[in-house]
Amino acid sequence: MSTQKTLVLTRPDPSNTEVLAQIKARFGETVPVIVSPALKIVPGQNWPDVSPYDVVIATSSHAIQGPLHGKPVYCVGVRTADAASRAGGDVRHCALDAARLIEWMRTQPDPGAIIYLRGSHVATDIPAALDGLAIQGDAARTYRQEEQALSQAACEAIEGDAPVILPLYSPRSARLVGQAVKRIGQQLHVIAISDAAAQAWRDQTGGTCEVTDDPTGEAMLDRIVAALNV
Repeated sequence: MSTQKTLVLTRPDPSNTEVLAQIKARFGETVPVIVSPALKIVPGQNWPDVSPYDVVIATSSHAIQGPLHGKPVYCVGVRTADAASRAGGDVRHCALDAARLIEWMRTQPDPGAIIYLRGSHVATDIPAALDGLAIQGDAARTYRQEEQALSQAACEAIEGDAPVILPLYSPRSARLVGQAVKRIGQQLHVIAISDAAAQAWRDQTGGTCEVTDDPTGEAMLDRIVAALNV
């Protein structure tokens, strides 16, 4: 690995701390890093009553801000499933992304009334996507994703000439980071978690990026470590 490589992390805290710990465990040494969250997670003040619903859907661990009282839960991502279990939910299915969750639900019997726990911004409107199946669905905003200004250090690293690795974990964060920089450095290595995140980056900057095979934190970790080892 070139000792000049710097990792720029823009995830909401505490996700950055978790990623750094995973990288250190896999890579075996400390990596130069700039932490500058593009988003801040703000819990909602009113947790919904889930008792009238037959199924809870959550596509982010941030959405789990209260008790689930044993309700069946359909999740996106292992971290979301873990959060749902800790909140007392009965995780029945865990998909890699929202598109695959919807595809799976189309093959299942009518689940009854669902409630989708979501943030202020979502890439996929789950109840709307399921509308054609005549499934009764409501949504509750249990957290907000507030925009945060990218730090000067992060901007200078992304725009500079030194080797930088920039993982992008969502289309919105990719768009915000792209909007914050004036140019992209020649040795910037961007890794996107999905085609949607990659497209958001391209739309904002015209830059290229690598896309993981699966939209998971583990796949992102694999690509980050591989980039550090080059």
